[in-house]
Amino acid sequence: MVKVVATITTSLDGYVTGPDDGPGCGLGVGGERLHYWVFGGPWTYAEEPRGEPTGVDKEYLDEAMARGGAVVIGRNMYKAAEAWGGSNPFGVPLFVVTHRPEDEPEEGGFTFVNGLDEAIARAREAAGGKDVGIGGGADVIRQALHAGYVDELSI
Repeated sequence: MVKVVATITTSLDGYVTGPDDGPGCGLGVGGERLHYWVFGGPWTYAEEPRGEPTGVDKEYLDEAMARGGAVVIGRNMYKAAEAWGGSNPFGVPLFVVTHRPEDEPEEGGFTFVNGLDEAIARAREAAGGKDVGIGGGADVIRQALHAGYVDELSI
């Protein structure tokens, strides 16, 4: 059975980015700290992450990646990540929720869809029986929770 799994990293006080997030600083000023666990230690936007997760962090990420068959993200995450240099970083079909899919590029392994309902439907189909991940940002996860799509939430 295909599950829809929403995953987001948050600080203990409820923040998912630092201030002033956006292109070139997708996690905001100082927001890199939220993802030290993903890269095995400190990193900054000035220098690309070079580390790898270890221990239980690695186990969690490896399991999540093995379960995933497609990913849904919001346009803001796509823009804040500067489209990952024009190439889908997830290795599975990636659906970007936007109200203007016709304005977006067709190359790079990204599929732009009009609204969350279409994104979830297409991601389920593309997932090949594996899970559909909702990678964020927070607004897309909130919409998916509100619509009743989320089977599992990891924070």
